[in-house]
Amino acid sequence: MTSWFYVSPAALQSSPVYLDQENLHHVKALRLKKGDTLVLSDGQGRAVYGYLETLQSDQARVSLLENVAASFEPQIRVHLYVGISKGDKLDAVVRQTVELGGSRIIPVLTERTVVARSADGWEKKAVRWRNIARAAAAQSRRSIIPEVCSPLGFQEMLLLLPYEELVLVPWEEEKTASLGSVLKRRKHPPGAVAIFTGPEGGISLAEMEKLAEISTVCPVTLGPRILRAETAPVAALAVVMGYWGDMG
Repeated sequence: MTSWFYVSPAALQSSPVYLDQENLHHVKALRLKKGDTLVLSDGQGRAVYGYLETLQSDQARVSLLENVAASFEPQIRVHLYVGISKGDKLDAVVRQTVELGGSRIIPVLTERTVVARSADGWEKKAVRWRNIARAAAAQSRRSIIPEVCSPLGFQEMLLLLPYEELVLVPWEEEKTASLGSVLKRRKHPPGAVAIFTGPEGGISLAEMEKLAEISTVCPVTLGPRILRAETAPVAALAVVMGYWGDMG
């Protein structure tokens, strides 16, 4: 399988392209050699085939060929708002969201989020999540690196949700409206959909009351089993991508 590397948009404006040190290290780790084919992407939608023209200890030069014709991006955009859980659970959510085709990940500090960090601490975590997203995008051959936002407070999220076309909220207290039935009721798929899931302990009743005031919010059930905080967003995304995306 052809390896993918991300470079700046400006780098793709002319050939050859000199890889930076991070990409050079990746080339060596993959044991690529002179003449091998690879793909360079700007992470914003463009991807170009190239071949490794030269490979030295301190330099790698790639000659560009033609644009990658196949699209690895879904037609529907899915924005995932994820309640922050303890430990490194969000690492897996970010990785799997990118692999499944999600377009944006917004970590959210909710009432039941028990992790406390300084602003600098959260920004360091956001940098880590962005690096995970970049690596996952390369592994899954995506021409767009999904955005990972800095953590937002619940109130800040409430200001964004009215601009979302449809907001699906898996909630363990919802007993009748299944995710599948909600998707089937819509005659036409939206251009974008948002999914909001809670941390350990779920979404509080007070938070659901606030969410219910937003017309685009639709509480749903994911079935009779209680899913872990890191499983629920990935499961919901997979269903949406299977029904409206490119996994069907």
